[in-house]
Amino acid sequence: MGGEQEGIKRTRMSLRHGFYAAQGLAEDELAAIKALAEECNRYEALDLKLNWSTLRGRSRQETNDFLYYDHGTLIGYLPIFHFNTQEAEISGMVAPQWRRRGIFTTLLEAARKECQRRNVPSLLFIVQHQSASGQAFAAALHPQYDHSEYKMKWEAAAMPESLPSSSMHYRQAGVEDLPDLKSITAAAFQMPVEGVDWYSEEAIKYSSRTYYLASIDASIVGKIDVLYDAEEAYIAGFGVLPEYQGRGYGRQILNWTIQEILRRGQSNIVLEVSVDNAHALGLYTSCGFKQLNSDDYYRQTI
Repeated sequence: MGGEQEGIKRTRMSLRHGFYAAQGLAEDELAAIKALAEECNRYEALDLKLNWSTLRGRSRQETNDFLYYDHGTLIGYLPIFHFNTQEAEISGMVAPQWRRRGIFTTLLEAARKECQRRNVPSLLFIVQHQSASGQAFAAALHPQYDHSEYKMKWEAAAMPESLPSSSMHYRQAGVEDLPDLKSITAAAFQMPVEGVDWYSEEAIKYSSRTYYLASIDASIVGKIDVLYDAEEAYIAGFGVLPEYQGRGYGRQILNWTIQEILRRGQSNIVLEVSVDNAHALGLYTSCGFKQLNSDDYYRQTI
């Protein structure tokens, strides 16, 4: 029965032609997206940003992925990454030989309508800095430049230093820690706590993201998130409470996290950081991270 169902899925894929909106992504769709990304990366020497752990865990009750086919072959793809109520992140790609035919415009308009339906106030376009085609398309939309981020990768030769503080303790966060996750994020990133809406009971229980809390004695000092994937471990949401900053706790938390990721069998460790955050850049560099590329973010009100 399972083989028969897979055969039906492949037949449906081979019959697709033109625009297709997906609710959740099947393995053959993920494989086609990966192949298209590799083709586009080779063509422009890029490393397009696609959050694979998020793509693999897509809800089948939401439309977040827009695909375009030529007689069963995927030639265009645009995902929505909707992590908070303020914005939806947009990236995408079209096969080199199929560009300038309105395919990406079709995908974008469908994504825009879906975001309007959800009352998302703005789109945040992610464009790799060195992508000539991506920058040209973004310029044609006349968006507002928002910020840029470096993607950094940990070099295996740079082992994390030993952890000097025996009083620092770490644990995986649970549902009962949701208030702390939200309040630490709000304080560390200087934002209202009501704006931190991406932590939920569902995210704690079912997401591929693991949340860690660091404490000294009984006091929580910071948090860090890791998205574990077969291909990489992605560090995000790293924050230390303001009253504990400047004491070296951030370095200890980061080095412990690297060791924890290695202990779990993953050595491909990446993160992203704002190009304007000199302090964080210095910390990451000193802990063995090297810059791979940069992404520019452009905002457009819907």
